[in-house]
Amino acid sequence: MKYVVPAKRSSTRVPDKNFRAFAGEKSLMDIMVEKYVRLGDPTQVYVSSEDPWVKEFCDRHGVNYLPREQHLTANSYPYQSVVNEVCRQLPGDDDVMWCHATDPFFDDHRAVIEAWDARDPAASDSIVVVYPMKEYLLDENFHPIGFGFGPWHRPSQELPTFYQFGLTCSIMTRHVATTIGVVGAKPLWHQATNHTIDIDTQPEFDLAARLYLLENS
Repeated sequence: MKYVVPAKRSSTRVPDKNFRAFAGEKSLMDIMVEKYVRLGDPTQVYVSSEDPWVKEFCDRHGVNYLPREQHLTANSYPYQSVVNEVCRQLPGDDDVMWCHATDPFFDDHRAVIEAWDARDPAASDSIVVVYPMKEYLLDENFHPIGFGFGPWHRPSQELPTFYQFGLTCSIMTRHVATTIGVVGAKPLWHQATNHTIDIDTQPEFDLAARLYLLENS
């Protein structure tokens, strides 16, 4: 299996969020790459970035730098095309695990791999991490979803389960990785149980950093 971390340095909402100090001296990328290295052979780990400086980062960790074309960093460029083009650069034809560094609390990668290895290959072409949630949600017209107001109120444990889909972790066959994206035509779903903050803003970055330090002090 090849292990890929997409890590562009042109983030606008949180400048350089992947590589700036996050928990003490560690960056989000330090945390993510160290998790990958613990899974097995670091020579199978690839960091995709448009900045040649990232090669120095990769050399320190003993992993591979995968140069990314500049056009693949534009927010307007279709995300599935980014996945496809990056994965086409990988040598071999084995499966691909694709994980973003921006969900630092997820640490269940080995269980995802075990579920992938135990699957029926004819029935599943990808496995994707999701987060189950039970919340009092309103639609665009402020109508309750799965509960009612007043006497139609339902306790939280009886609410319907929804699933938050992010880019925490996916495994794909090489065909899916190079032609479709992180979710294939026949996906399995891995329900994560950890709390999650998918870091996309500066307040989320700051909150996640404080919680991470508390949990790992």
